[in-house]
Amino acid sequence: MEYHRTHDLVPAMLALPFLRSLDIYYPNVSDWYLNTVVPGIVAGTDTLLIARDAGQLVGIALGKKTPEETKMRCVRVAPGWQNQGVGLKLIERLFEELGDEHPHCTVAEELMHTYSRAFINRYGFELSAVDKGRYRRGILEYSFN
Repeated sequence: MEYHRTHDLVPAMLALPFLRSLDIYYPNVSDWYLNTVVPGIVAGTDTLLIARDAGQLVGIALGKKTPEETKMRCVRVAPGWQNQGVGLKLIERLFEELGDEHPHCTVAEELMHTYSRAFINRYGFELSAVDKGRYRRGILEYSFN
């Protein structure tokens, strides 16, 4: 397994299919990624980490660090590579890139069971807020750190 950071447009565009599946949790996430995150990746202000297995893209992690905020934006792993430590390795590499082991992040209500154990037990994240309707009407969004 190979992990690396990139600022190149082509890998940034190859990451888009990993994010499209999140549209059900975060409406218009593809537009946000293309119009906000990709320009930051290419400019070097946002972080895109890529996991490849035998040359195949199998996971991504997105981060942002500004004077106002350090944020873990997204971690996604392809179904065939889940539960093999790829996501944990991406998270830990993202901590290194961001220079912060407790970056801000949010989790949709439906994904909370997937992330809460690692976030709380493994990394010591603290639940800081629960917002109803932040991204979707009537749905909870959990904020950490």
